[in-house]
Amino acid sequence: MNEDTGPIEIPHASMRELRQRGELPSTKEGLAIELTLRVGDLLASAGAGAKDTVVTMRRICQSYGLSRAQLDVTSNVIMGSYYPGEGMGPITSLRTVSPMVPNLSKVYAVNDMVQKIVEGMGIGQAARRFDAIKNDRTPYPPWLAALATGGISLGVQLLYTISPVMLVLAFITGYAVNRFVHLLERTGLPIFFQQVFGGWLIVAFAAGVTWLNTQPKLDVFGYLSPTVIAVGCVFQLVAGAQFVAGIQDAIDSFFVTAAARVLQVVMLTAGLVIGLVSGLDMARRFGIDVYISSTAPVFGNVVAQLIGATVIAISWAASCFANRRTLFVTAFVTLIGWGVYLVVLNLGLGPVMANFAGPTVAAALVTIIVRRLWQIPAFGVIKAMGIPFVPGFTLYLGLLQLVGSTSAQASPSLGGATLGQAAAVALAIAAGASLGVFVARPANERLMSLPRLGREDVSLGKRVRRTAGSLRHLRRSGRREG
Repeated sequence: MNEDTGPIEIPHASMRELRQRGELPSTKEGLAIELTLRVGDLLASAGAGAKDTVVTMRRICQSYGLSRAQLDVTSNVIMGSYYPGEGMGPITSLRTVSPMVPNLSKVYAVNDMVQKIVEGMGIGQAARRFDAIKNDRTPYPPWLAALATGGISLGVQLLYTISPVMLVLAFITGYAVNRFVHLLERTGLPIFFQQVFGGWLIVAFAAGVTWLNTQPKLDVFGYLSPTVIAVGCVFQLVAGAQFVAGIQDAIDSFFVTAAARVLQVVMLTAGLVIGLVSGLDMARRFGIDVYISSTAPVFGNVVAQLIGATVIAISWAASCFANRRTLFVTAFVTLIGWGVYLVVLNLGLGPVMANFAGPTVAAALVTIIVRRLWQIPAFGVIKAMGIPFVPGFTLYLGLLQLVGSTSAQASPSLGGATLGQAAAVALAIAAGASLGVFVARPANERLMSLPRLGREDVSLGKRVRRTAGSLRHLRRSGRREG
């Protein structure tokens, strides 16, 4: 890549390295601001909402006596400023959010570190602890996290079918699409074109599955649905998690950050739309058959749906290096959220209300219980839980109706209506997740103010009970002597 046009990368330097080079602030206030911005950088790069990031940063500053510190997150820039008073100059620092692969295990460790800071951890120990977290290894190898991306497409198949051949084929194609886009990202190609070329690969897979169905020797495998395979691959590229984060930032009044994230979603979706539309058009011009059904496939049985939704959420969380506790909680809240979705859908309230109710209940549960118990990154669990609700097939069907296929003519009006429905469902998912967090946040803050029951509390309780027993024994002995 040309040196003048390549991306500018700022090498990460630990606080220990900066201290050795004499580039670290010498005052406690300066060290606190530096640590705060680094924690905010890690949270924001992992996908945390702007308000959650600022709240965590503020807890650090207040713990070190910087209650008047001004903190803000604007798009991809984090700012911290503190005026010590008495004629001293203010301490102000800016930090650019460095793009990186989301690592939920490091967020878990940072949440635990912040809690220890609130309980009295010194600034020097906290700085060393943060450097250790940044340099810590992932809980499992990167290749295993990459394989987990194929589980997203496999889980999508479970929503519709339990055919072993379809499940294996979905896993392979989903993994291939994800790795192909990752390879394009490593070359420095803009993300818009990554989505375009990813859309072309999805069309190529759909054409390949269509060809397999025409081979008499492969009849033993039964009919392979190109439509469901394509939908499973679309889930790899749909920016559902970013859209939820953008809507949440808007509700929390971080409008600049929200606008930036929503614009990113628009660009990602536009790239995917152009890739799918142009890919289908090129296939048709070259006489390549791409059979895509113009009707939605029917969901499978309830048990398969619950398993499929859980597999999708766990796979997404595992691709972001979530630890075992986070994976367990993700599976638990996804089961509850999808169960609520099915109940509301069976009541006849429609898909929009169902996609609103499920994430609302699950997000409220995460906010109230999970963060209280284990310092698990709530935003990561909420994002993972929301992935199964993403209207991947509705989006794909709308694009298909817009440009036509071998089985149906183009209908721009019908395609526009279907895409509008997909947008309404996506907005319902984001609004539901944001409302669940908003409703449960006051209760969560009251719970966070209660003392935690740890090992020290248990041992103290045992000592108190033993002391009370000894006093009762002494009183009884005194009565007998009297």
